Amino acid sequence: MIDRNMKSLMNLNRVAGVLVVAAAAVLPAAALAQDESFKNDARLEGYEARVQVESGDSTALTWLLLVFLAMVAMGVMIKNAKRTHLD
Repeated sequence: MIDRNMKSLMNLNRVAGVLVVAAAAVLPAAALAQDESFKNDARLEGYEARVQVESGDSTALTWLLLVFLAMVAMGVMIKNAKRTHLD
């Protein structure tokens, strides 16, 4: 009796695993199948001549990330090594 229940539970786990793998394989394909419509940029509406938004090739966010990581690194370097979690 217990052996039969264990086998059915193992089969149920196997079926659930197959369903999870199948869902993980199908969902990205369904997301890629959606059509992307052309999105009109509201900043460009109302101009007489054809205008274009400049590409955002700014490195400002990269520099901010670099400064933040440098501050974290400096903070770790000056940390007292003998300090415990009990302080």
